[in-house]
This record gives sequence, C-alpha cells and structure tokens, in this order.
Amino acid sequence: MKGVLTTLAGAYAALAFCTWALCQAWGIPFYYLGILWVAVTGITLFLFAYALERKQPKAFVWVILGGGMLRMLLGVATIVLPLSLRQPEGYRAQALQFAALFFVATLFETWVAVKRANSLQ
Repeated sequence: MKGVLTTLAGAYAALAFCTWALCQAWGIPFYYLGILWVAVTGITLFLFAYALERKQPKAFVWVILGGGMLRMLLGVATIVLPLSLRQPEGYRAQALQFAALFFVATLFETWVAVKRANSLQ
C-alpha cells in the first residue's frame, strides 16, 4: 500500500507541475483547487479501497470503479458547476483545465489499480 500511495503522490505532483508549466506557457491562470481536489479525492479513494479490501477480499476493483464514478459526479457538482454559475474571469479555461487534469489522473489511477489487481491474482 505504501508503494502505491507514494506512486500516486508522485504522479499528482508531476501532473501539477506539468499543468502549471503549460498554464504559464499559454498565459492562463493555474487552477490550484482543481489539482488539490483531484489529489485528495484520489488518495482517499485508494485508502478506502485498501481498508475495505481487508474486510472483503476482491472488493478493491469494485470500490475503485464505483468510487471513480461517484468522484466524477462530485467533481462536476463541486468544481465545474459552481464555476459555470459564478462565471469568474477565465472560468472556461479553469473548467477545461480541471477536466483535463481529472482525465489524466483517472487514466493513471486506473493503470495503478489494474497493476495492483493483477498482482493480487
């Protein structure tokens, strides 16, 4: 578990740096809340999956899949929708930045979860 969480934390840090660098190059503001939200919910999801796996073997994959869907809905409800309603300056760039961050993070988390599930078999 420690190795997976270290891998995730490193991936989130690299994703944040790459996003910041791209935002600087394009001249748009970096949306700090988006990467923070993605990192916190991703690590929490994996911790919950590990905790539940102790009680029910093979629950890890289902928790990651179901939790990922719930996390996607919560991302829209807590980040994208309030940005769209409030419409601060540059809100479209921030919403797209969050969506791209979330997509890339989800791809990496899926790879980590599949790698973990294959190691259990």
